[in-house]
Amino acid sequence: MAVEEKKEIKEDVHYRVTPRYGVWSDDDKIVIQVALPGVKKESIQMKALKDYFTLRAPRDDMLYTLDLEFGFDIEPEKTKAEYSEGLLRVEAMRYKPLEHAFTVPIE
Repeated sequence: MAVEEKKEIKEDVHYRVTPRYGVWSDDDKIVIQVALPGVKKESIQMKALKDYFTLRAPRDDMLYTLDLEFGFDIEPEKTKAEYSEGLLRVEAMRYKPLEHAFTVPIE
């Protein structure tokens, strides 16, 4: 089964808008909630890097854009998102270096 690529977002938009959003974190994760009224779920594009998050969501002749740089690392492969009634919720797990550390044996 072939994986279908998402179409690139058209660049002929008239307005680029930063959407209303909230961000909070605890010891385990960071949560981002973004208001995207009138946006179709299938048109939302997100990318997560170890310390950066980007969102692009077109609507009519407008493009919602959000770029967030974290002051800590996340595990991008564990990032998940839900979209319902114009509200996007993204959860990213914080990277915990000691959980990935190698235990050095003493000889």
